[in-house]
Amino acid sequence: MSATPLTTINNSRGPLYHGTLKVLPGYPMLVPAALFLMQTPTPPPPPVDLVPPARIEMTTPFPTHLGSVGPKEIHEAAFGLRSTHDRPFRFRVLDLSLGTTLDEAQLAEPMKPGEVRLIRAKVDATGMLGAVKGGIRLGTDDPAQPVYILRYDLTVRPEVSVDAERKSLGEVAPHESPEVSFHFAREGGDPLRLVLASEIPAHLDAQLVHEGTQADLRVVLKAGRLPAGTTAGLEVLKVATNGPRQPLFTLYLDWRMSMPVVPTPSRLVFSDLKTTLQGLELRARDGQPFRILKAEIQGKGFELIDRPGPEATRHVLRIRRVGRSPEAMLVLECSNQDTPLKVPLRFLDPNARPAKGAVVTPALLEDHGHRH
Repeated sequence: MSATPLTTINNSRGPLYHGTLKVLPGYPMLVPAALFLMQTPTPPPPPVDLVPPARIEMTTPFPTHLGSVGPKEIHEAAFGLRSTHDRPFRFRVLDLSLGTTLDEAQLAEPMKPGEVRLIRAKVDATGMLGAVKGGIRLGTDDPAQPVYILRYDLTVRPEVSVDAERKSLGEVAPHESPEVSFHFAREGGDPLRLVLASEIPAHLDAQLVHEGTQADLRVVLKAGRLPAGTTAGLEVLKVATNGPRQPLFTLYLDWRMSMPVVPTPSRLVFSDLKTTLQGLELRARDGQPFRILKAEIQGKGFELIDRPGPEATRHVLRIRRVGRSPEAMLVLECSNQDTPLKVPLRFLDPNARPAKGAVVTPALLEDHGHRH
């Protein structure tokens, strides 16, 4: 083993260090620590979580669901809290959502470590409608976590409601007068009043029946009053109410005629000068053979070319336009139908000028069995 002398470091007061550093044979001389730190990068410090763990645990579902609530109901929201703090601390109310009240006496005593407490609040749904979210903002005397928010949600039912906005009469026979009722109800105890806010067509009878907080709109379809060629309809009815947040309802009623004999198309429309001949197909709804007992055209400007033939499951009649009369009616008596079948015949002269104030709608030129 050999020894390497160290240089003595002097200052004005004398030597600061003096000694020898022994080096073993075959081993390099040690590098000073300061030089090693300059050559090797320092690893970054581990990330610091700036948000401390919560000192409160919820013992009830969060957020609190109040479910479906009436428009004037007052419901209770309960929030279960458990302290995980290592010391007592206090709550105070900072803010409340609209309609929420809380008795602050529940917060008078500090919350002790491990304590479980149920905080109750009241939620008044007056003036609300639909999906509503609210909350209670509480402040604490803990600087690390100065605020907690207790959240709730609910669905506020409308004050005035109807059992269905659209109903169907289904298939209606020519001799039938089916009835349907739209039932209205008002929550909160105030009486309900309804008024028809739209014109009622001639083939409908409508009646309003009131009984305290409930009312019915009864509608009767008079199939015998329907214009000839009508195969289906969608009625639109508007009803005004005295509910401040539901002043108007739009209701829909659909129906379809069920005729023993189905004409295709339901009406014959001639819309240009070149077309003077069209065909009408007749089939029984049940698919059984039938006879055309009588066929005639009431009115001028149209001619029936084919005459009734023997019993069959399908009949085709050809009608020719022979003038400029705007309309006529083909009347058929069939063996499987008690009432006559009426098929309108129309001629829409493209050169004719519409009457003053009249509106010509292209969609009315052809009938596909969905208009009335």
